[in-house]
Amino acid sequence: MKTTTIYRETLTITTEDNGARTIERSSHAQTLREYYFTELTPEAQQRAIDDAIEEETDPANWYGSQTYFAEREIIDAAEEMEKHQPIEIAQDYGCSWYGKTSTYRFGSYDAYEHVTEEQHTGIVYSMDICDKWNEYAPRIMALAEAVEDIDAMLYDIGGAADSAEYDRDMTDNPAEYDRLEAIRSTAAAEYEQLDTMRDRCAEVAEELTEEAARAVGDVVDGLIEAERDYYQSAEFWHEWLADSDDRYTRDGARI
Repeated sequence: MKTTTIYRETLTITTEDNGARTIERSSHAQTLREYYFTELTPEAQQRAIDDAIEEETDPANWYGSQTYFAEREIIDAAEEMEKHQPIEIAQDYGCSWYGKTSTYRFGSYDAYEHVTEEQHTGIVYSMDICDKWNEYAPRIMALAEAVEDIDAMLYDIGGAADSAEYDRDMTDNPAEYDRLEAIRSTAAAEYEQLDTMRDRCAEVAEELTEEAARAVGDVVDGLIEAERDYYQSAEFWHEWLADSDDRYTRDGARI
């Protein structure tokens, strides 16, 4: 406890019309006592905690609050992932964050080539975010590789079918015509099957990416909610104020 005594002395000199003068002296002493949080009664501590929580949740103090800095770090971690993966973390009207696919980066299957397993940046929150993404990334990567492999096969089979069709149309030999037509027909059927398979792989890859984006968004939401609960809790502020150098009046008002 810190005790400060302020002593004031007043000298009053009064001069009458006839020149008579009187002198009066008066004094006043005021003692102020300032307390650390740990020196307060439980009731006064609760008032200090309630005041701190009210200040923390006041919109006017948002950009200086503990909650804001924690949320900003979470969002920074999510936005860092956006630079490397075909997703984005967008904010809805309820001030919650959710994942969704980024249409401008994921407009065609070529974007699958850019899917990689994400490594966290060192920001503590990015570990949870990246771990969730990495539950999906290997499957998306495998599908992306399958699309590339099938594209290569389609190119070769398509070329073989076109070549057989050209040679078929150029021959006058009925037996050779039938042989080339069989080759063309078989290649065309195989091409159609592979093309369907490629489209399905691309479709599943996109579905998984959307699911992964939502899952990452859920992690971001959960992290933000947890930080809000923590920084607006009595437990946090009891510990914080107990370690601070703030001073309080006897009833818990911060000085």
